[in-house]
Amino acid sequence: MRYIYMDETWDLWFSENIWNSNYFLMVFLLTKYPSIPEQIIKKIFKWMKKNNVNNKTWFFHTYKERHNTIITLLDYTYNKNISVMTCYIDKRKIKGKIGKDIHLLYNNIVCKLLRKSINYWVFKWEKIKLYAARRETNKHLNRQFSEQIKDSCKDLFDVDVILKYPSEEKWLQVVDWIAFALYHKYENGNLELYNQIKDLVILEEEYLWYEK
Repeated sequence: MRYIYMDETWDLWFSENIWNSNYFLMVFLLTKYPSIPEQIIKKIFKWMKKNNVNNKTWFFHTYKERHNTIITLLDYTYNKNISVMTCYIDKRKIKGKIGKDIHLLYNNIVCKLLRKSINYWVFKWEKIKLYAARRETNKHLNRQFSEQIKDSCKDLFDVDVILKYPSEEKWLQVVDWIAFALYHKYENGNLELYNQIKDLVILEEEYLWYEK
């Protein structure tokens, strides 16, 4: 059994009227050991208690954490049993070209990255559990997402798609701060956080808007 936990940074919309990101990144965290985040989170809270860092929610989100906390999160995340893949879009290249169905494009990016994993990490016909952060309350969109992912990989492996809130699945919190580090590499050219996890990254690839 293989486990993939996915998250994304920012969104696929581009607006001239409000500040938005230049890049969209889809990030996969891959592992065979679903119990690892329990160890990571335990170490982090031990560090927080020692350094008088407050976290009343027992939940981590990088956009709410202090810089030194994020550095510690990434430091404790480094583990030889974890691999990372990312597919990114430079939104300046696709402005006005991607059509209206943002949800379909999002699904296509996930499908491409999942199929790429067969070249780097997954053996053919292995069982995969793909955990995704729940983005929509719309049942139709959630069903469409799950069905498209399963159908796109049915010739390679069997995929179970599981939608969870990050508060329900600790791995989704871990991939959030890895995605945060990758985002700052592309958006700001800041490698400080990325350098902490770069040895875990097995694939960084651009998704071109005209790809199927």
